[in-house]
Amino acid sequence: MGFKVDSSFLRFLTMGALASQRVVELMARAGLQPIELERYSSSNKIWTTKVKRLRLPDLLCVKTGLRVEVRAKSDLAIRMSDAPDNEARRWFSCLNSDDIIAFVQCQPGIGSPIPAENAELFWVKHLHSVQESETRLGPPKSAGEGSERDRTWASIVATRSGECLEVTSEKIVTKLDSGRSQSYRLRGMTPYVKPGSRFSAETEFLAGLPKKKASFAEIATRSWNPRTLVKGSPLDQYVAAKALGVVGANTDFALLRSLHDESLDARVSLEAAGSLAKLGASVGLEWLAKEITEPRESYLRLESVFLLSELKGSPLEGDAAKLLAAIASNSDLVGDESRQAAIWGLGRAGLGAYSDLIPFLDVEDENERIHAMVALGPKLPAPVVRELVSIVSEESASERQKASALHVLSRLSDVSAAARELSEIAASSNRYAAAWARATLGCMEPEQVHNVVRDAGVLEDILPLQLLSTGSNWTRNESTLESLNFIQKQTVFGA
Repeated sequence: MGFKVDSSFLRFLTMGALASQRVVELMARAGLQPIELERYSSSNKIWTTKVKRLRLPDLLCVKTGLRVEVRAKSDLAIRMSDAPDNEARRWFSCLNSDDIIAFVQCQPGIGSPIPAENAELFWVKHLHSVQESETRLGPPKSAGEGSERDRTWASIVATRSGECLEVTSEKIVTKLDSGRSQSYRLRGMTPYVKPGSRFSAETEFLAGLPKKKASFAEIATRSWNPRTLVKGSPLDQYVAAKALGVVGANTDFALLRSLHDESLDARVSLEAAGSLAKLGASVGLEWLAKEITEPRESYLRLESVFLLSELKGSPLEGDAAKLLAAIASNSDLVGDESRQAAIWGLGRAGLGAYSDLIPFLDVEDENERIHAMVALGPKLPAPVVRELVSIVSEESASERQKASALHVLSRLSDVSAAARELSEIAASSNRYAAAWARATLGCMEPEQVHNVVRDAGVLEDILPLQLLSTGSNWTRNESTLESLNFIQKQTVFGA
């Protein structure tokens, strides 16, 4: 896996993930039960070998069957990617008429985009009801994106917040919070605001070509049975398999077995195995393990690892952790991204089997070490923290392992417990262990360290390092460093 990824790609991926998380929050608030339908739609983790076979909406409500496609927009618009000459890549190719598309405006933020508090929702059928001749089709994108183009439905978005005063067949009359009056011509669009209603700048549509907006409240009381989809299309079968892993029971084992054995789509079959494992059927775990060692299609290996990572809370969680650790150590998979994914799945994004991650802080592959360090995360159980501290002070540990442990400890959200133990080591007569302990303390958040370390000599020794910390030195801030490095590369000067 390469880490020198285009930062703009990561930015857009992060926007999409945060928008998806916002919609999940709004669905839950409306009484729905949302899950990811498209795996990793709510994450910005980049997997270079992850392949999509089925085109899927991002989210699914397992209570009502509602499927939701999420679109993050820096400038709010009713806009979808479309490939008019490729039926499989049309804007609606994975969507039913009763699915919802959610548009979420995302503003730039320090370090990360900031999604709007609301999402603007439209039924697919209402986008379909607008003639394509009434929409605007943009220029082709890059060939690598299948020559897709942006299809846009006309809409009105206010740049300033305010109140709607009047709605006629021709225009919307508003009073902005600045006190200025502002009118918007409808030009055939449907108004979505009423006199007396307030609207927010940049985050909602005042009007648009679709005849109405949708809302999650409309379907909150709808009943749904995923079992009715098992004889449907591959997409419907996938939805059924995925949902049964959440709302199914032992009585669904036979149904999931039949989906695994009879579906013509390999990804549906794999998802059925995953749902069996989630429900506690050991055969599901066996099938996932087989797909890793003997995948029917190459991309299924990584998908199988993802499914193992989702078994937290399952009766088979412990077995899944052992299997992930074995995959991450499998010499036959050296160079395969599934090893990194297995390490990732043991950590905070998956099973939270943190102790199982410790050995991977000293593996040969740098990418695997990096995945292990990040997967450990900022909140760790006390026994794991103590284990990391012991690595820092253990003379037999390699410098590579010590550096890995230092990195993890220095990024804990609460360093108090680790700092207390490290301060004792830092004041000890073991000069080598003391040096590593002081280096670790110096990389921790200064205020937290000062709250627990009382030895004046230790505090004096770590001061130079603290002066280089992000909390004390503005040039060490991540975004500042990125800007500095960018400007420093601009050193080709004219005569």
